[in-house]
Amino acid sequence: MYAGFWKRVFAYLLDYVVLYVGTMIIVLLTTLLGILTSLIPAWGSTLYPSVYTFHVAQLFYGLGTISRLFVLFSIGWLYYAVMESSKFRGTVGKLALGIIVVDEHNEKITFGRASARYWSRIITFFTIFVGYIMAAFTAKKQTLHDKIAHTYVVNKNWLDYSEYIKQNPPLTEMPVPAPAPGVNRLSISLNKEE
Repeated sequence: MYAGFWKRVFAYLLDYVVLYVGTMIIVLLTTLLGILTSLIPAWGSTLYPSVYTFHVAQLFYGLGTISRLFVLFSIGWLYYAVMESSKFRGTVGKLALGIIVVDEHNEKITFGRASARYWSRIITFFTIFVGYIMAAFTAKKQTLHDKIAHTYVVNKNWLDYSEYIKQNPPLTEMPVPAPAPGVNRLSISLNKEE
């Protein structure tokens, strides 16, 4: 039912690769954009070209640094929060390993809850990753950020099966009436042709 510790570790590693590659592409594009825009001459650049170039370079270096920090914080947050609150209910790494994030009613979590789950990882980080290791020892395989956000990571196959059972309950057993007095059940012929 609940996703095990090692499944979650491998899902995290896959997500780390996806985020790292995506972030590097965005940082590279913002850096190139900063370099290209610093080459565009502006009014006043002919009067004091060296001062203008110096200030523009500083401006875009600063903007590049700010944009990198913004990218590092917002891309990870948006990646986890949007993917986990979407119809997929999990990130690329989780989906690859067949696990999803749900609330206490096995329903899709909201964007707010997914955001709380993501930002509460900061607390897990400051516990020297003990908050992650909790998943190996808790009954419902929850990490610290799962407990804070009231979320669970479950195997998708199990959830699909439990939803199928809810929609198609198993047939109930029908009681067999007692035979008439003096009639032995074993003596009743089951073959209609006899």
